[in-house]
Amino acid sequence: MILLDYNSLLIALSFCSAGVALTFFVSWMVSQNDRTLMTWSLGSTCLVVSISAYGNFVSQYSPFMGIVAFSALQVGLVFFLAAAYQFRTSVLPVKRLMIAALVASVITAAPMVMGYDGLCYIVFNLAAMLILCLTGLEYWRCRIESTLLLTTLAALYIIGGLSFGLCAYALTRQGEWVMNRPPDDWAENLNLIVCLVDTAAIGALSLGLNQIRLTRRHKREAETDSLTGLYNRRAFFDRAAELRVPTPIVAVVFDIDHFKQVNDIYGHQIGDTVLQKFSGILRDAVRDGDLAARLGGEEFVVLLPDATLKTALLVAERIRKKFAEKRFFSDEQLFSSSVSVGISKVGDHKMLNDLIVQADAALYVAKRSGRNRVILFSSREDVRQQKDGNVRIDLAGSDDEHSNVYDAVAEAARSHSQRKARLTRRI
Repeated sequence: MILLDYNSLLIALSFCSAGVALTFFVSWMVSQNDRTLMTWSLGSTCLVVSISAYGNFVSQYSPFMGIVAFSALQVGLVFFLAAAYQFRTSVLPVKRLMIAALVASVITAAPMVMGYDGLCYIVFNLAAMLILCLTGLEYWRCRIESTLLLTTLAALYIIGGLSFGLCAYALTRQGEWVMNRPPDDWAENLNLIVCLVDTAAIGALSLGLNQIRLTRRHKREAETDSLTGLYNRRAFFDRAAELRVPTPIVAVVFDIDHFKQVNDIYGHQIGDTVLQKFSGILRDAVRDGDLAARLGGEEFVVLLPDATLKTALLVAERIRKKFAEKRFFSDEQLFSSSVSVGISKVGDHKMLNDLIVQADAALYVAKRSGRNRVILFSSREDVRQQKDGNVRIDLAGSDDEHSNVYDAVAEAARSHSQRKARLTRRI
């Protein structure tokens, strides 16, 4: 039993659409970078125009007002489809939007102009069903971002589309190609109720999804180094503290050699390019699940959960070689850069602070012993076990020489203990 008559439901739908349009527009004014809000606002505005014109069409039959109402609704639905695509891809397909809106309006208006208003209603409902179902499909395709909300949103659009399909079915069953009156049957009443519920629910869900995305973007920006796109220092230590793995963790610390000279000679813009190139090499070399970050300046770090020292040494050496092969251009001259690397390993992720300090101590030895090399912080026995000839660590020589390597690293750890607070502080 319907408690409100058709006109009352139509008025309620009009006010609901106007409220949604206003909310979208105000939200866009607050955050103008979120352009999907404006697309939603334009679509909702078209709905208000359509419902207003349709109310006039129902109260006083006028083919012209019918064309305005149906065309405005088709344009509004196309805006919603474009907004769904924009939400998924961050791109508004302006050209396709205009073409789709024009085609939908023409195929709807043409039968009405020729006097076949009954056919016009059928075509209009079928076109609306198609557009709404395609919109639901767009949200379904990106449901991984927020499964429950996007699945619900997709379902609401598809349910709305099916209600228009029922209208087309009911009109087809009547078989009246020329009606000279607005359609009035059970399907129309059901469609109006579904549209009223859908408009309110879709508006609320769309705003909620936009807020979730905005919050995630702010969190990502707060965690990301703006120049390199890697995690920043704070995010690195926060993420590292969340690691829950029973296997050993390897830390690899990188420092670009003579970076201050690069800035002084070639300028800070070229220096930024060097940092970006290195971060790109670093990002390409690590695995999914590894944690890469820029600690600050020219210092970078990677945590490798469940990795052996041999794997870490190979990865570090690959990064070192690839970066050394890079050529940078400034003021008609080419130059290259290099990176020094320190590596350390622990069996317990709770020892992260010691792990970073040890890797940094090994890095200091790499700097002091000639730069552009990989040094492992390890015990004397670990040094003996390293067999990879590609790694820039001297494995030849006597036990005394091995001892000297270890002693140098240990001395660096002691002499640089004051760096521990800077490297491991949580900001």
